[in-house]
Amino acid sequence: MTRLSEENAENLIRESLEHLATRAPDGAEIREALDQRRRSRPTMALALVAAAVAIIALGVPLGMRAFTAVPPASRVNADWAVLPYKPGWLPDGFKENRRAAKPYPAPQTRSWSAGELGHVELTSTPLAKGAEPWKIAPAPNQIIVHGRVGMVSEVHGDAMMLTWSPDDVYLLSMTLYFMKDPRGIGQRIADEMVKDDRARVSGELRFGRLPDDLELSGVSTFLTTGGGATDLEATRAGQPTAAAVVTASLRRDRPEVDGAEPVPLKVRGADGYYLPKRDGRLGPQDETVAVRLTGDQWLIVSGKRDKATLLDIADGVQLIPGDYSWFGKPPE
Repeated sequence: MTRLSEENAENLIRESLEHLATRAPDGAEIREALDQRRRSRPTMALALVAAAVAIIALGVPLGMRAFTAVPPASRVNADWAVLPYKPGWLPDGFKENRRAAKPYPAPQTRSWSAGELGHVELTSTPLAKGAEPWKIAPAPNQIIVHGRVGMVSEVHGDAMMLTWSPDDVYLLSMTLYFMKDPRGIGQRIADEMVKDDRARVSGELRFGRLPDDLELSGVSTFLTTGGGATDLEATRAGQPTAAAVVTASLRRDRPEVDGAEPVPLKVRGADGYYLPKRDGRLGPQDETVAVRLTGDQWLIVSGKRDKATLLDIADGVQLIPGDYSWFGKPPE
């Protein structure tokens, strides 16, 4: 397979964005989104993921129901916590270990792992309007999935990404890590991709009080050594695809103190502690409030806000029943 250079990938993505932007609600915002790429992933991976993410990074503030809802006229799921696609086939040993979602029209993600055999991550991105087959990649880098043209590219040497539209509503981006014959396996997974519309991202937390300038921007459920965990993210209002300002987490693993001296603090009426902003072996860490709840659960609230604000958020977080029944299972 011909390896795409970073420059070529950028050009292909930009050409695709120009084409798709003519049919999107606001092409200027879409093109601007590509230039505002963030995150700390390697540049090549970021450029390729931008094809799936930047075209829909418009972001609109939404009211929260189960988690939130999109306008009734939308052709995608009314609830952004519902995952639209799943593999109908994966190699033996692959089991699901993560689900994450952000408000429409941001992407939803789920992943499966088989240890040393590799890892598969699937991102579903709703398109603003009906999609046309992709023809932006040179022939050696094109894939055909049920008659639709997509793109295949190497990602920083140890992964391969396949991107295609299975219908006129979604763009799928699938990355295969550390796998033998990733293109062949990826093609088969893509060929056997099926609609889901039943799987949900349903964790054990919900924000209660948030500062007026913040709103829910994402929920993630994943497997840790201690069991299931939930992360909630809040960003500045109207910027759901921006970096999280505050994160609330519920997990079974004791949070890392990372060299800081915990300051005793009452959290939700129990003995918790506060950690100041710090640099440790895990890198820069935001201010943090943590408390052990009943059993082995820990509530951790951290972010770029002061102690009083983080404490108020932690005191207002709601604990709700979550669904971790899908952990460690192949696609059903």
